[in-house]
Amino acid sequence: MQSLTKAICAATLLLSIGTTGLTSILTDAYISSAQAQEEYFPTEKDFVGKWKLSGAAIRPPSDMKDAPTPEQEAAATEFQQTVTAFYGAFDYLEITADGRYNFHQPGDPASPCVWCGTWSFNKSSLWLKLETAPRLDIYAKDGDIQMTYTAEPDEKSKYAWLVFGWTKVE
Repeated sequence: MQSLTKAICAATLLLSIGTTGLTSILTDAYISSAQAQEEYFPTEKDFVGKWKLSGAAIRPPSDMKDAPTPEQEAAATEFQQTVTAFYGAFDYLEITADGRYNFHQPGDPASPCVWCGTWSFNKSSLWLKLETAPRLDIYAKDGDIQMTYTAEPDEKSKYAWLVFGWTKVE
């Protein structure tokens, strides 16, 4: 019985150490481990509102078979900085319930279209109708938006590497 108790204690200790290590790894992931504890399926209403750019990162595309080269990572980082500067020029992204989106520039009245278009909703994701096919996802109730891209307009672009975070401001 003592050996069983010792085995349970050892297993519990190893599990807690492993969980702690996993938690520290997950804090580097885009969504926190606390946010990802339960599966969440957003509705269209969750995306409606005004969103401010809150972060940007790169990650190799999911369909990439080989490890990225330093040159590929450098090119993606440079492209990410350019696109981040572009998005940073806007005050916020507004997503409306009538199927439209608008990126507002500082000082613009609320209604004019600066850079706008329409969106669709499919399989718990909101899709902006653009050449790069941005996909917006929310992984936790009242969570931030994670925006990724599903199409490359040309062979030199690196949109598939980009991940942007948007935080709700209203």
